[in-house]
Amino acid sequence: MKGFLQRVFTKRRETPITYDEAKEMAASPDAGVRGTLAQRHDTRPEILYFLANDTDSSVRRHIAANEATPVQADVFLTDDTDDSVRGSLAEKIAHLSAGLTPNESDKLRRMTYEALDKLARDQAVHVRQVISQTLKDIADAPQPIIQQLARDAESVVCGPVLQYSPVLSEDDLLEIIEGSSGRGALSFVSRRRNVGEKLADAIAASSDKDAISHLLGNRSAQIREETLDQLIDRAPDYPEWHQPLVERPELPPTAAGKLARFVAENLISVLERRKDLKKDQLEAVREVVQRRIASGEFEKREAPAEESKKKAKKGAPAEPTKGKADGKDAATATAAAGEEEEEPAYDKAVAMHAKKKLTDKEVAKALAANDVKFARAALSVLAGIPPEAVTKVLNTHSAKGVVALTWKAGLPADLAVKIQVKLGHVPPSQTLNPRNGNQYPLSEDDMNWQLEFFTGMTTTGLR
Repeated sequence: MKGFLQRVFTKRRETPITYDEAKEMAASPDAGVRGTLAQRHDTRPEILYFLANDTDSSVRRHIAANEATPVQADVFLTDDTDDSVRGSLAEKIAHLSAGLTPNESDKLRRMTYEALDKLARDQAVHVRQVISQTLKDIADAPQPIIQQLARDAESVVCGPVLQYSPVLSEDDLLEIIEGSSGRGALSFVSRRRNVGEKLADAIAASSDKDAISHLLGNRSAQIREETLDQLIDRAPDYPEWHQPLVERPELPPTAAGKLARFVAENLISVLERRKDLKKDQLEAVREVVQRRIASGEFEKREAPAEESKKKAKKGAPAEPTKGKADGKDAATATAAAGEEEEEPAYDKAVAMHAKKKLTDKEVAKALAANDVKFARAALSVLAGIPPEAVTKVLNTHSAKGVVALTWKAGLPADLAVKIQVKLGHVPPSQTLNPRNGNQYPLSEDDMNWQLEFFTGMTTTGLR
């Protein structure tokens, strides 16, 4: 009860006005004057209630957002005809809902819960989405409301609570997965922190390849050895699983050898650099690599010592065989090699862009096919940023940097999530998701700053 009284009587530093002045402002024909009054925290409750009936939606929106507005007016506004008014109301009430239950004995708390419950079922997706985003990480959010949102048919509504809400138990999530109807529920659950073995088994047993990819990329997910082995057996048909598999924190004893049979050559190198593989496991990988070289699938690779000797004879500095290479030299060499490999992809992207065929669908298609080179090239061309600058942004593994890059490329915000994971290698649990439908989660100023910070160029010079 104390919190509700504080809510009603909270005052900010505002120049005091008399009751008569407030009444005069409420009767003003100027909506701007009435809107100013609607935002004040010292306006009397009866005047705020009166303004909840205002003919101007901007005034009602201010009333909906004002924490001093009486609960009775909030309940009245749940039926407002303007979605933006109900959206502002939803955000405010969701912030006030911690600890509420369906069986509140206090009248004000009960009315607030009922208003929240009604908004959680609102016909406008935006209104439900606002509540979901606000409640997603609140530990004592009302459980029935969270359950309702988690089963919503719209992914922008169910997604935030499925991915983050601590209110949902493992049994809740298993039940939701069982009743899932293709709205991406599994992908959201697979990104949760500390996914348990039962949940991991349920996701792995599904046919949702994207959810499984997110699960494999979730380093905190607890995946049983048997389950991981089964996924490795299925993985040759799903290239997008290959990288998260070779980068899993722990691999079953026979996993490295199995993976070496089908993953790309660059991922073989990732396997060979793993510190946790035993000698026999590394030998199994090398045997498979030799077979693939013999079949002509890979080019013959020099042993590290022989390669160093050849470079030394040519006057090039020999690479040390055990770590401690100069970080700058190694990074420069890698970047140069990457630029040579990506030239054809870049040329293709430029040609497609000239024909106006380099669309977001083509970028999404490249990501789905794990065509990383073309996807990176497409980002460079669409954003008007040099390939080396794109590489620099992606190599930082910064969610904000990758989001800014995607925005600069003119791609939709929902595609930015996939680009963060697949190109920027941002952990799924740390990705920045779209807000309010498909809006970017950062302001334009913030995204421009990110680009300037990571690329070292002014945003006006990027195009």
